[in-house]
Amino acid sequence: MFSKIKFTALFAVLVMALAGAAVFMADSNETEAIGEDLSGTYGTPTNINIAPGYRWTYTPDFPSDLTQYLTVSLQVNDSNVGSVSGKTVTVNIPTNASTGTKYNVVIKATMTSPVTQTAYQYVTFTVVSGLSVSGTINDIIKGSNINFTPTGTSGMGTVTWAVQSGKTLPAGLSLTNGVVSGTPTALGAQTVYLTATAPGGETKNLEVSFTVYSKIVGGAAQTITSYNSNVSSTAITNGEDIGVTWAVTSGTLPAGFTLNSSTGVVSGKSAAVQSTTVTITGTSSHGPSQTATKQITIQSEPSLTLSCSGSILTYKNNSAEKSVSMTSSDSSPKTWTITDFSGASISNGTLKVKNSTAVGMNQKITVTCQTAYGQTRVCDVTVSVEDTLAITGDSVLNIIAGATGGNTSAFTVTGGSGNTLAASTEATGLNVSIVNGQLHAQKSAIGTGAEVTVTVTSAAGQTASTTVTVNAYSQLIFTSAPTGGAIIYAV
Repeated sequence: MFSKIKFTALFAVLVMALAGAAVFMADSNETEAIGEDLSGTYGTPTNINIAPGYRWTYTPDFPSDLTQYLTVSLQVNDSNVGSVSGKTVTVNIPTNASTGTKYNVVIKATMTSPVTQTAYQYVTFTVVSGLSVSGTINDIIKGSNINFTPTGTSGMGTVTWAVQSGKTLPAGLSLTNGVVSGTPTALGAQTVYLTATAPGGETKNLEVSFTVYSKIVGGAAQTITSYNSNVSSTAITNGEDIGVTWAVTSGTLPAGFTLNSSTGVVSGKSAAVQSTTVTITGTSSHGPSQTATKQITIQSEPSLTLSCSGSILTYKNNSAEKSVSMTSSDSSPKTWTITDFSGASISNGTLKVKNSTAVGMNQKITVTCQTAYGQTRVCDVTVSVEDTLAITGDSVLNIIAGATGGNTSAFTVTGGSGNTLAASTEATGLNVSIVNGQLHAQKSAIGTGAEVTVTVTSAAGQTASTTVTVNAYSQLIFTSAPTGGAIIYAV
């Protein structure tokens, strides 16, 4: 733009020199309106756009052989915006100049020696908008990105941005090509300090404040269980800066339980057998709107009781099932388990033993009862398994008929427990009984081959038997008198 002005002035001077006379003449005392079109007098002007407060400085060029003779002045100087020092022209645009205002400045170059000449350069100054800056950054949640482009406009051209001298950007932010971007690392109120610079050096500061708020948190799903005892869910910790309030948004809290709206804690107690799931939602009251949720399952049941008051008595390989039932309190579904024991099983709290080979008396089976809601109780059941019952002893008993009878030797019994002996017979006139583990038989008439069954029975119901043959013989007596004998000489 300036080179164009210099060219115009040089061209005008050259034309005047060739023609030997001045190209333009003007009455320096003529008063013109500010910004009036003077092209009819001074030709087409050079227009310069300039903002309020800006200064334009120009030193025109002339033919080198004329420079020493020239004087530069202002033929037209609207509102006295221009001044001349030597051959340098300076134009200062008032800071309060309105956009669109035009100022005419006509530069006059004169010489009187060695020839008289005058030349003019016509320059118009159009006031354009000065530097204007603006911009806002919305409040954000910690962890969010900022991508802020400040607004800077100037009629003088492209505006550039820099961080204000002596200031720094909030941690996590940077300025690149007029864009502030990044992720702030600190909570709380923060300010971005920028300086905008327009072509020619006009500057303005822009301060943009925003607040970084804590991110709301909810929590992983949680289950709390009450056995008619007080229980609480875990407190949910959030930043005080966001003021979180909690409410039940799905489901209904069971009787006996409440929600703390500040901490998100569900607490209370109940003995009812139940399982209820609720969703609580936290809502922030400060900063950008935020919500978070947590699912809480509330279970309750009475404190579990378990009684194993019965016992089992059976015998080895007994195919008949023996059982005893446990007594337990009402609860959520129960799972029953027992320690390993031959032939033992448990179902719905009933312990069963069948075909066991675990011979032994007063053995223990530990029963464990566990509820679906986490309670566990144990108790012991006494189990006795008799060994196989057997009996051996005399197979023949000889007695004297009509006498008090006779006894066998004591029978040998193995296996069983709490065994009892009994004797029975179908023989007529034969009386039998067990005395001190021996068979006692008595018969009034003689006879042989009478069978007696001796049976042993165990406490668990086993039986074993053996057969004894009873022979009743006559009592030894003389059946003749001495008088009936024969007398014979024997010498």
